[in-house]
Amino acid sequence: MKYSVFAQADNGELTGIAYKEYEYKRKMIGHFSAQMECTIPEMADLLNISIPKTTELTMNLVEEGLVRDFGQKTEGVGRRATIYGLSPDGCYFLGVEIKRYKINIGLMAFNKTIVEEATDIFFPFLDPQESLDAIINEINTFINNSKIGKDRIIGMGLSIAGRINVKKGQILTIYHFKDAPVKNILETAIGLPVYIDNDSRTIAYGEYFFGKKIISNNAIVINLDYGIGSGIFINGKAVYGASGYAGEIGHIPMFTNERICVCGKKGCLQTECSGIYLIEFIIERMQNGSNSVLKEKLAAKGFLELEDIIEAVKNGDNLAIEGLNEIGYNLGKGLAFAINMFNPDTIVLSGILSAIGNPFLLPVQSAVFQYSLSLVSSDTQIMVSDIPGRAGLLGACLLVRDKMLSLV
Repeated sequence: MKYSVFAQADNGELTGIAYKEYEYKRKMIGHFSAQMECTIPEMADLLNISIPKTTELTMNLVEEGLVRDFGQKTEGVGRRATIYGLSPDGCYFLGVEIKRYKINIGLMAFNKTIVEEATDIFFPFLDPQESLDAIINEINTFINNSKIGKDRIIGMGLSIAGRINVKKGQILTIYHFKDAPVKNILETAIGLPVYIDNDSRTIAYGEYFFGKKIISNNAIVINLDYGIGSGIFINGKAVYGASGYAGEIGHIPMFTNERICVCGKKGCLQTECSGIYLIEFIIERMQNGSNSVLKEKLAAKGFLELEDIIEAVKNGDNLAIEGLNEIGYNLGKGLAFAINMFNPDTIVLSGILSAIGNPFLLPVQSAVFQYSLSLVSSDTQIMVSDIPGRAGLLGACLLVRDKMLSLV
């Protein structure tokens, strides 16, 4: 199915009047997405163009099935204007989230609602090529089993940890092949445009638009996972940086330890406040005689997952709580640095470990109070995600939608 509004204006395909109309349609969809509904006169004022031209553009979007007539306004006097808004079933966007041991896949309608999803698909890491083949197989299986025809799916967003070159669609860590960027491999195998982004940014995007209401345009979303990353919003726009690697808070050199980070450096923030460090801390303490219900988990599986520790914390396990306090305090040191640097109004703690909830805030806030400038940190609200485990998939779907519309 062809939608003119998804034309790739940035590669020179559209010029002159066609480009202007594309821009108007893009802005119209962006406004419908934010405000839910709008009349043609209101849209004309917003775009600063004539009502006849606005009507023409609106009817184009209606004909394509992207916008729908929702009837007339019920209030007011005189002739009542027709209300327009996004058509929920106009088109769909596929989101794929690759976790350490699992895959989550979801399908988002044009009005930003998830209509189908498959979560916690077990995914053991194998050889990189075998893993990529397994990912492709799961995605194609999901598409083939979906009630939504593939011709209605416009594109796919992939969320994965690691260093991502978003411009070239390259994953510079796990799935880095010499023959072609992963983006090209996936597009050939799945038959859809593919956009790849770092998991911290997709989680940040999901939190910013679907989580607790972030009133401010300046916010930082922390991804607390096996590693640690962040997504930064300034003036309501996601920050990518010159090379697309902005937000690597986990690699701030904070400690004088001899721990080697996954980046190859020593003393990075995530060497003492990531999920991996938390697991290592607990296992080391158990080996030195500390007792914990996690001993049985470790003996049964041979390894610990963060979900095991979260469950133990919620059940009052002392060692798990001690580890939580340890990484929480260390994280607070890093956040103090970020607060002093960016002066955000809001910081959201998201990712797997945010499922612990508000108890995680206490050690974090203690360190922030100790290490940040009080004049700066007093205006920063730190909160825990209310959609733990959901933000990444939501963000992957929404990010590809907005990338294809040049809204981000």
